[in-house]
Amino acid sequence: MRETRIYVSLVIFFVIMIAGCAANKEIPAEAIQGRAEHAFDELKSEETGGKAFPKVKRGEKTTLAQPSEETRGKVQVKKGKRPGWVDGDSIQYPSSKYLTGVGYDPDRKLAEDKARAEIAKIFVSKIDSRTRTYQDYLKITSKGRSKTEEIFSIQDITSVSTQKVLSGVRIAQVYQETGTRPIFYALAVLDRDQSAKILGYKIQELDQDIHQLLSRAKGEEDLLAKVKCLKQSVQKFVIREAYDTELRIVSRTGKGISSSIHFAEIKGRLESILLRDFLIGVSVKGSRADEVQDALVQGLNQQGFSISQDLNRVNVLVRGNVEIKPLKRGTSEWKYVQWRAYFDMVDKKCGSVFGSVNKTGRQGHLSLQQAENRAVRNIRKVLITEIAGEMKRYIFSQ
Repeated sequence: MRETRIYVSLVIFFVIMIAGCAANKEIPAEAIQGRAEHAFDELKSEETGGKAFPKVKRGEKTTLAQPSEETRGKVQVKKGKRPGWVDGDSIQYPSSKYLTGVGYDPDRKLAEDKARAEIAKIFVSKIDSRTRTYQDYLKITSKGRSKTEEIFSIQDITSVSTQKVLSGVRIAQVYQETGTRPIFYALAVLDRDQSAKILGYKIQELDQDIHQLLSRAKGEEDLLAKVKCLKQSVQKFVIREAYDTELRIVSRTGKGISSSIHFAEIKGRLESILLRDFLIGVSVKGSRADEVQDALVQGLNQQGFSISQDLNRVNVLVRGNVEIKPLKRGTSEWKYVQWRAYFDMVDKKCGSVFGSVNKTGRQGHLSLQQAENRAVRNIRKVLITEIAGEMKRYIFSQ
């Protein structure tokens, strides 16, 4: 019994010694790291529902997994699972808050450009449709005596109006589909609220400009200065309508800002200057002068201009000379005449010549009188077209 107790005591003693040595012994760092990594792997496995990462044997080299994203500029190129926005709506950028566009191409830059272009298309088509209604209105009211000419470029208006809002377009995500022929997909986004604020400010700014231009035109005594103000107000009005179209697109409510000024009001003021206030005088000398002058007066009236016989009251003077001479060539059965018409257009206020028309031609007929009559008809046709064009370009370039 005594021997048994001694044996048990010795066993307990040795156990305590072994335990003490084990407690004082430092655990290698590799073992600690291995245990931590194993615990992390098990935690990730529980979170994802998958299997833990395989253990790496001691002494075996580990290969770090390559990331599924590569950084290029501010936007990372994602690989792997195909994101939902490639084929449908984006969860991160919902249509209620963003306008989106998707572009794809083997070249990343082209894919991003195409994505931006998709958003631009939304604006361009709507602006083109709305601004063309004003151009159609101009054409409808430009028949007969009330004809005026506003030179508008729909492309210019679209470019100016979309430049501001499209500057807010950014590339939010880029995805690369790997395979035999890798394709880049780019997601372009435009913040609706931010764009609406910018457009609202621009519309209010243009409304103020239009009011100021109309007030200035009303107070101007010089007719060309009036035309200049009215022309600028027309251009600003059309651009303003383009901005309002964009606002309706980006606004969550689909509403814009109504204008307190009607386009017909501006158009009416401009027409009244050409029809009533802006006076043109015509002075023709030379062959068949009275006949050519009467034809010019009639033609310019039909183009929408007012003609005054009092040359001291006119704003612009159209003065010229016509020469019609018989040509020696021809036969006894067929006669020819040579004609020349040279005209200047003078701003009476400053005396400067702003345009000129110099035309020559040859006409033939059975007799000199008939050839001359044909020449006069040709002169009238050419002069009315050329002079009316010069007049309109000058007035609307002010």
